[in-house]
This record gives sequence, C-alpha cells and structure tokens, in this order.
Amino acid sequence: MLKQISQQEALKKAISVYNVAREKSEFYKDKYQNLADINNTDDWQQIPIFTKDELFNNSYPKSERLLTLELPLTNAIITSTGGSTGLARYTMLTYNEWNEFLERQADALRLIGISETDVVANLFVAGSLWPSFVALHDNIRLIGAVHLPISANIDFDKMLQYIMEFKPTVLLSLPTVFVILADKILQKKLKVDFVKVIGYAGEHMSSMIRNHIRKAFGEEVSIKSLAYTSADCGLIGYQCDHCAPNEYHLPTDFQYVEIFDFEKNKICGPGEKGEVLITNLERTSEPIIRYRIGDVATWTGKSCSCGDKNPLFVIEGRAGDDFKIGGAYIEMDVIEDSFSNYVSSHGISANYQFELEDSSEGVLNLKLNIESSDINDSQQLIEQIKTNIQDRVHDIKEGIAMKLVNLDVAFVDLGILPRSPITGKVKRLNDKRVKEEK
Repeated sequence: MLKQISQQEALKKAISVYNVAREKSEFYKDKYQNLADINNTDDWQQIPIFTKDELFNNSYPKSERLLTLELPLTNAIITSTGGSTGLARYTMLTYNEWNEFLERQADALRLIGISETDVVANLFVAGSLWPSFVALHDNIRLIGAVHLPISANIDFDKMLQYIMEFKPTVLLSLPTVFVILADKILQKKLKVDFVKVIGYAGEHMSSMIRNHIRKAFGEEVSIKSLAYTSADCGLIGYQCDHCAPNEYHLPTDFQYVEIFDFEKNKICGPGEKGEVLITNLERTSEPIIRYRIGDVATWTGKSCSCGDKNPLFVIEGRAGDDFKIGGAYIEMDVIEDSFSNYVSSHGISANYQFELEDSSEGVLNLKLNIESSDINDSQQLIEQIKTNIQDRVHDIKEGIAMKLVNLDVAFVDLGILPRSPITGKVKRLNDKRVKEEK
C-alpha cells in the first residue's frame, strides 16, 4: 500500500505548491492576482479552476508562462498527451518530478501483483513523445523485474512470436492490443498458460473484452487496470485486490483531489457525483492546481478490506464531450466538424449523438446518429461524413483499417434522440463502454 497522509497534511502541501506558482509563474501571478493568502479549506475553494485550454495554451514550449524555472531547460523530460486530432499537449517534468511520478506508479504495479520474479512484456506504443513506453521501462526497472521492451509498433505476429519465445508472466498494454493478441492466439490454437497478469491502461475494458481475453489466456489470468493516471498529474488512483474495476485508492501524499459539483457549485461528499479536480503535490516546474481533468467520480466513503486507509473513489465516466480511443482523448467538436458544413441542407439537423460500444467480437462500434427532416435526402452524405471523421481522427481510421473499429452514420427523424428532461438538450456523447465496465 502507498503512504497515507491526512487531508489537512495534503492541503498544507497543496498550499505550498500554490505559493510557488503564485510567486514564480507568470500565468498564475495573473490568474491569482486578486486572491489573498490561502490558509484553510474555505480559502482553498476560492482558487479558480484550472482548465484544459489554459494548460494547452500556456504550457512549454508553446508558452513559457506556466514555468517556474529559468530557461534554458536542463534535467527535464518532455512528453505528449493525445495528438490524434492535431491538438497534442506537451508535458514537461524535471527529472526529480519524473522520478516521483515513476516511484508512485511502480508502487501501483506492485499492488496488482508484479514483482522482481516476473518477466514483463511492455506492449505499449513507443515514440511520438508518448510517455507510457519509456515510463514503464523505468517502472519495471524499479521493481527489479525482467523487461521485454517489445512495444506495439511491430507486426502482431512478430509480437506473438516474442511472447511465445520468452514466455512473459506479465503483459502490459492497451485493451485494443490484447483483443488482437487474443484473436491470434485463438486462431492459432496456442497454449498461453504462462501469463499470470494482464495490465491495461488508456481505454476502458468492458466485461465482454475481459471474457474474450480469458478465452485466449486462461480463466486464471488476473486482468488489472495499471492505475488511474494522467501525463500531467501522474498517478491519481491505484487499485488493490479488493477494488472493483472502476474503483481506486487516492495516493494522498501525491495528489490533493476534490470532487466538485459544478451545477450546485459545491464540493461533493461521499456518494455525490461530480468532476475530479487535481492538485499535484510534487510538480512545481509547471504547477497543476485545481485542474479540471474531465472525469466524473464519486467518493465511496467506505473503508477498504485490504487495510489501506487511503480513501476510495469510483470513476463514473467522462464529463462533457470528449472520449478516449487508443489512449488519446478526442473532443466531440472534431466529430461535429465532420458534418457541420451540411447542417441546414439536405434536411440535416444540428442535433446528434455519438455512441461508443464494445461488440461481442471485441470490435469497438462507433455510431453517429443525426436528426433529419428528410432522411432520404440526407443519406447521400453518409459516406462523405464517414470519410471526414476518419480524416480528422487518425485513431479511428487506423482502427477501421485493422478491423478493430466499426464506424456507422445514421439519420433519424427529428425529435427521436433522447433529451434531458430539464433542459431538452440532446446528450452529444453516449459512451456505453464505461457502463459495461462497472
């Protein structure tokens, strides 16, 4: 289990980060110019929220305003989050901060059963500034296990060849990669009884996909989430053997986390659903303070039977209008742009809903439903809209080529799509994968 500190101790560390930010970062100097000193919880909640757009527009190298360091940079690593839609956000960490991130993640990997006696196959994507592959190299080294840096950048038959040759006890990758491996193992009727742990990250894994993987790797294989993490914030939640699929312990000495109800403008108590706000307690080079990461969660208010006193929370899904494929967040505005030029012509309405659901064959089904006053006329644009989506989102295009993603566009009668009983608005995103994982 990871170290535990009290909420008051965590707040004290968070205030220390706030003070560094306000003194040394041009961005935070401006943002906090009207704030008095922060001394307690009530003061803390007066600090304005830090948004994704602010992080994107003020991070190095696009901007130097978030930095608390002198340039030129030394002893640092720069990685990228996302980028599927051309909106890559870069994360700069000093080596000291990077090492803190690594230590916490290594502890989380130990908790899901990885030890120095294991042979670990790293099947994450390497390159393009993505942090997962290089971070896992260091995590595995810290644990003392044998590392097989295979990556997901190679042919899957070659990947399977390495797995059969070296017989790793642990496989780490995206759910998408495990689906392909399971398909090939079942197709070739291979016996893969040496893998004891499959660790995944970057996407949700439904019970349907879990069952598919177990058919290939055996019913006894342990399938675990590597952790709830962010490149900007590091480890946010970790799991023990008693955690449900979407349930995590909070590393209290590393993150100060609030769950906030923006509709009621209040901090959530146990059982109340709200958005996750993160303040990292170790990153001061580009501080992360009350960052609205975009996930919805609930404090359970329960004690864990594992004995770990760090509080438990449950991830309920994404807030707002973005979703995750292949480890990258994709904004719904990109989907909307695929047909926005056609709205008000051919009967096409601006009301739509984008659905994501895993199929029994392990394929991710994507469906864009658009309301129309003239369905027959609208249908002539279906193929063009599909092409537009693929051109805008590389992960979808690549998934279709690999037969891992199915994309459909359908027009429905006006008023058919479900609406909020309060506002009457159509919910733009319906990600059914999160619901399946519970």
